[in-house]
This record gives sequence, C-alpha cells and structure tokens, in this order.
Amino acid sequence: MKKLNIYFLLAGLLSMSLTSCLVDDSVISDSYGEGPNLVSFTDESIILGAETNGEEFQRGIPVDIIGPTYDEIQEPVTVEISVDPSSTAIEGVHYRLESTTMTISPGDDLPKDLPITIITDGLEAPLDETPVLNLTITEISSDANVVINGKNEELAVNLAYACPFNISDYAGTYIATTDQFGIYSGDPVPFEVVAGPGDNQITLQNVAGHSPGYDVVVDVDPNTGNLTIPKQVAFNYNNLGGTQYGDLSWEGSGTSSASPGNCIGNLDITSAYTVNAGSFGSFRIIFEKVQEEGTDSNEDTDTEEEEEAEGEGEGEGEGEDTTE
Repeated sequence: MKKLNIYFLLAGLLSMSLTSCLVDDSVISDSYGEGPNLVSFTDESIILGAETNGEEFQRGIPVDIIGPTYDEIQEPVTVEISVDPSSTAIEGVHYRLESTTMTISPGDDLPKDLPITIITDGLEAPLDETPVLNLTITEISSDANVVINGKNEELAVNLAYACPFNISDYAGTYIATTDQFGIYSGDPVPFEVVAGPGDNQITLQNVAGHSPGYDVVVDVDPNTGNLTIPKQVAFNYNNLGGTQYGDLSWEGSGTSSASPGNCIGNLDITSAYTVNAGSFGSFRIIFEKVQEEGTDSNEDTDTEEEEEAEGEGEGEGEGEDTTE
C-alpha cells in the first residue's frame, strides 16, 4: 500500500508539472499569505491522567494557531470556549476550569494550554466509566486575520483516573484501535503485554501479529505513566507485501492511562517508522486492553445456575405447602 501511495504521489506531481505552464504565476504569488490564520484544538480528543490519591492535579488543554502569517500576528487573540451539555465529566467532582476564556499574545509559545484542574478527592480508580469533558471553541476576538478552524473546533477531554503505580497493572491482552501506519496484514490482532524485563518496563509480545514476530520493550515512567520506546525492530515490513524493505524499527514515546474497570487500559504511542532505506515518518498507534475471554460468560453462567437453584428450591417449598 505504501508503494501504491508513492505512485499516486508521482502521478500528482507529474500532473502539476504539466499544467503549471497554464497557470498565471502572478495570481499565485499575489494571493499567497492572504488567507486567514486558524485557531483550533490540536486534536479531536485527548487523555488527561491523574492518580486518585485525593490531590488535585494541574493539567493543560492545548489550543493552537496555524496559518500563513501566524508568526506575524501583532495583536492578542482571545479565544472563548464553552462546555457542551453532553459532557459526562462533572465540574466540581471531576474537574475545575478557572476560566473558559484564554488569550494568546504575540510571542507566546504555541500551542498554548488552557489550564484545567483534575479533582481526585472522593474518587477511587478504576472508575466504571471514563468521564468525558466536551469542549467547543465558540468565538474569536482579535484585530488579526484569525478565524476558527472548523476541523478541530470541538474536543473530547477524557479524564483517565489512574491507580497508584504498579507495573503489573499494564499486563493483559490489548488490541489496536488506532493504527495510522497499518502494521497488520489484515485486521488488528490481539497480543499480550507482560511486565519486564526491567523493573519499570513492559514488553509488547509480537505486537504486529506477524510470523516470525518481534517483541517491543517499552520504558514506563513510574511518576507520570509516560512511555519511551528506544529504537528497536517492531516487525518485518516484508509481511505487508509490496516492496521488501525488511525489518522496520520503532523509536518514540507515548502515554498510558486507565480505562473503565482497568487501572491501566490504554497505551497511546507515536513512533518514527524506519527501515534501512530510510524513514516513513512518524505515526500514532493506540492499544486498548480487552476483556479476558470467558470472564463475563462465567459470571453469567454462575448467575444462571444460582437462579435455577433458587427456582428449584422455591418450587419444592411451594409443592410441600400445597400437599399439606
């Protein structure tokens, strides 16, 4: 598929070169840089984690400005943000926003964070459901050439409450729910994560589900849950077909967070994908812990057996009363 994409790119470049002589170059140069700059969140969703130890944690929600002349803006940009009623996160219970207005001034580092406080008092991880705070950028006030970017004007903030750090909480069966590169030859396949080999390390066993498979060792920061992936082979690109690039390595970082019913249930990783011939670039992959097979069915079976036993007992009692 990667090879096919290259063909499309070459075809597009050839088409552009053949038609460029028909375009008035002066029109392009005259209009370049006149388009608006765009204000938006940096993504459609983010995860903010906090350990449920009764303390409050200061976090940030990133807001960005991009565009042809964003670095030339000389006026402050005021951004108004609203909380959508569909949010399941409750203010005063799960979070606190001191303000839903932020000002981005010339010279500020971008993206700039809207401060948010994560509350953990009275909460115990893992929660049954992840509270979600839905935000929308509703208004921009500025004399600069800035408008709202409709692509990322809405943001889902997932408040992931974490248990006290225990490397064994990472162990379990995971499956990819986001795979920007496409590491599988078919549908994503589940794989195992085990603790070790080091004290603060986990191993993703045959993460791509290929044969032969490779294990990926990940370093875990016990204070933040942040992940570091030292450069190592993740899978063999030849298993995807097409060009035979050989072993493909990952090198990157990420975060870990809770999921409903799990102290650790999400691994969000962005890595550089490289082969001996060069780099494909950086891609994001998210793994989520899956329910162990048989857990629910066993519970259901036990419940059904108990109900049947109770029913038989009730029937015997009723029969005896009738006989009497």
